[in-house]
Amino acid sequence: MAQPLLNLLLLTSAATLFCTTPTYAKDSEQALRSVIAEQQKQLPIMLDPMTRIDNISYANHNVMYTISLYNYENRPGVRVYYESYLTQQIQKALCSQTAYLLLLELGNTITYSYSSTQAEPITEITFGPETCR
Repeated sequence: MAQPLLNLLLLTSAATLFCTTPTYAKDSEQALRSVIAEQQKQLPIMLDPMTRIDNISYANHNVMYTISLYNYENRPGVRVYYESYLTQQIQKALCSQTAYLLLLELGNTITYSYSSTQAEPITEITFGPETCR
């Protein structure tokens, strides 16, 4: 999975939030909603030949990425492999990027919902503030 584009999308969000104090939590939430609305205008977008971000949304302190995987074949064990592999890769990226850490520290969760291009659910992975501690 290509992380640079995901990092860029959240860096933009985090840059907005870096200048906000807890007193302005409501304003920072509105800023995050605004940034995500702008990012949605660029979607869908291919991260790599197999991965497409279809949607990004924000509700109830959760940033949700809806992602399609091309060439996904639902064979025995494949779903478990994807869930394990994606969880490890995403957590490694989250915990090494300031933008993600900031979003999590502000009490948000980040969810990645994967499905095949035929809309067959593959896995949904959610990370919260405790993920990188």
